[in-house]
Amino acid sequence: MTAFAVKHIVGDLGPLSKVMKQVRKAPYSYTSSEPEATNAALGNFIYVFEVRAEPKGLRSYWLGYKFRAFEKYPPAGGGKWLEQFKFKNAARACEHAEGSYVDEPIEIVEPRLTAWLGDKRPGMAEIPPEFVATLDDLLGDPANNAKAFA
Repeated sequence: MTAFAVKHIVGDLGPLSKVMKQVRKAPYSYTSSEPEATNAALGNFIYVFEVRAEPKGLRSYWLGYKFRAFEKYPPAGGGKWLEQFKFKNAARACEHAEGSYVDEPIEIVEPRLTAWLGDKRPGMAEIPPEFVATLDDLLGDPANNAKAFA
């Protein structure tokens, strides 16, 4: 199954903790990347990463949640979501969302995955299959206390 990564840039959008109350009720993500947004909405998983600015211009990547997307919405009236994104991907409305989240994002420390995330522009990108297993292992680790969407 195909999976996608979405970056949530703290400097632009604030920390993920700011939106997690809404995400726990109905997971979603924003992007302007097409055709990725359409492909993600075909029942594929989206992994959302918080991107933090670190000293000396470095970035760190933190896994916040993953969900299975079935919807892609443009904003009403032809504008943009949060004044910058063309699309919102979401789980099916009024249905139990598939996926999981963590209250405290998990830092990505695997060097190849960190390098891959660093090479991707903000937006949405298809995740290589070997990294999906790493991400699922992080969410499945009891020490990270991941919770299923209610």
